[in-house]
Amino acid sequence: MEWNRRQDLEGGKELGIWLLRDETGTVHEELYVESHQYRGDDFDVYTATPEGEWTHRGEFEEVIDAFDSALNYIEQSGHPLRSPMTNG
Repeated sequence: MEWNRRQDLEGGKELGIWLLRDETGTVHEELYVESHQYRGDDFDVYTATPEGEWTHRGEFEEVIDAFDSALNYIEQSGHPLRSPMTNG
């Protein structure tokens, strides 16, 4: 399995989206960095499963901290991050 960033799905409040896929392309987990500044809140990191289970991983005042948290989550998962240049 490997993570890949889905920049084509980002927009609005979704600033970063990564999908954990197996060799068949099946998604096993999703990772999101979202902005909630439009409602006066900060940046959040969430994971989600295909079954619709969401887990809040943290709230951050700075977007860079939210991205650092997301990338740390990927690193700790033990699955590689696919190069953004080969994203699809």
